[in-house]
Amino acid sequence: MELEHMEQETSRAAAQLRVQLAQMTAASQLLEHCAWDPKSKGYLAAMNQGICRMLRIVGRMELCTRLGGAINPGPVDLAALTRDLGERMEGLLDRAGVQLTVDCPECLLARADGALVRQLLLELVANGAAAGKAVKLTLKRDGDDAVFTVEDNGPGLQPQRAAALFGGGGEAALPDWRQDGIGVAMSRRIAALHGGRLFPVCEPGRGLRVLASFPLNQGSGEELRCPATSFDSGGFDEAMVGLSHLLPAGVFAPGEYE
Repeated sequence: MELEHMEQETSRAAAQLRVQLAQMTAASQLLEHCAWDPKSKGYLAAMNQGICRMLRIVGRMELCTRLGGAINPGPVDLAALTRDLGERMEGLLDRAGVQLTVDCPECLLARADGALVRQLLLELVANGAAAGKAVKLTLKRDGDDAVFTVEDNGPGLQPQRAAALFGGGGEAALPDWRQDGIGVAMSRRIAALHGGRLFPVCEPGRGLRVLASFPLNQGSGEELRCPATSFDSGGFDEAMVGLSHLLPAGVFAPGEYE
């Protein structure tokens, strides 16, 4: 009961924060009509950046409460989803001096919760971009599984650190806000809810590869869900919100993110 109460309070707090952020977003959009000089645009860019970073925090709070329940799987083209999100992340990360490359097949159908898969990819790519200046996102089929791989050229992880972040055995534990590695914890949980797993391949000093495997569980006779571009309820592209802690303020200037 205590955990359930904490989840309810977290959900209520997140909803209240969203109301305030919506008001801030509306004010920012109104101010854009009179922001003609570089100084005003710079102030608005900083304001929008702060809003996106807060939306990212709120979104993670909401996701933590959702990861304790059921998922909403359906027929999804994981390849199209990966390409679409990858293209948006690639353009944004380029502004942060990070090169993202995406390699995926023409089509790969699966039963999955598309929103959760996008969140997993955002978390893993963001972690890679924070560690190095080159990140590669790959999707391949391996038998009856879809395997996502995110590889960076950062310093890698020490074995004990990798074990602490990716360990846990059995079913992945829910994220703990008192610890770091929240993105990995959420990604582990998302993979586990799909019947898959998340694991690292690392060697200190030679970058990090993180693999997420998902059983395809392809259905038949159901309508394929198209991975349309998703926007946070604050009106910003989900990729911009998910990567906001890595991007320079200039990305958020009026006219830059339209």
